[in-house]
Amino acid sequence: MMAFLRRNLLDLLLWILFVGCLLLMFKTSTDQRPEFVKGTTLEDIFRQFSTGNQIIFDITVGILVSLFVYLLVVRLPAWQKKRRLMAHLLRQYDILKEQCLMHFLWACKQPAESSLIDQLKNLKEFKKFFEEPVSDGQNRWHAVLNGLTEDYVQALVRELDLFRGELDYALTAVEVTDDKVFNFLRDLTQILQRSRYWSDREDQLKPLSQFMWAMFTGWDFAQGYTGRDFVKEMVSTI
Repeated sequence: MMAFLRRNLLDLLLWILFVGCLLLMFKTSTDQRPEFVKGTTLEDIFRQFSTGNQIIFDITVGILVSLFVYLLVVRLPAWQKKRRLMAHLLRQYDILKEQCLMHFLWACKQPAESSLIDQLKNLKEFKKFFEEPVSDGQNRWHAVLNGLTEDYVQALVRELDLFRGELDYALTAVEVTDDKVFNFLRDLTQILQRSRYWSDREDQLKPLSQFMWAMFTGWDFAQGYTGRDFVKEMVSTI
């Protein structure tokens, strides 16, 4: 609830202002009240003030017109732009996952079939598939890490860098009103920036492995396996 209020505080305030002005406009109007209002509680509520009705009426009409212009000229285009960017980011994130999964499968000598890639986009399916043992003391994720050559790692880094660029643009092009979402996405861009220096060296494979495993399984150091795709969730609430 609090997150919703943080994201939509301006909209809620504008709605309150709109409703308040609309009620005051009806209350101070010199027009006759509709027949269905007469003799009811509404007639008492909308009875004019003893003085100042014309001034209040003019002010409220001016505010309502301004709100209407603001909606058409500012708010609606901004909302459409945000929706387009959000949809674009979600598509780019989906492409990122597809490309990463393709290289993971190649690294562990598995066929990169489109049906399997689509299946592995699911957090639980990814975890189940890559935790399957393939040899004594090793599961398929170990096989991925062992099979990640410099070429594979650099291909992953390029995909991450492309997504970082898209994310950077989105954060500068639209206003993210939720501090939690903004901070998460900014932290993500910093991680992606550092990922440019990852390589197939053993000390560099560890942060790559941790990041990829968390992204594809919903792992969180504080909560464990959450079953949530945090990146997708945060992008969806921009």
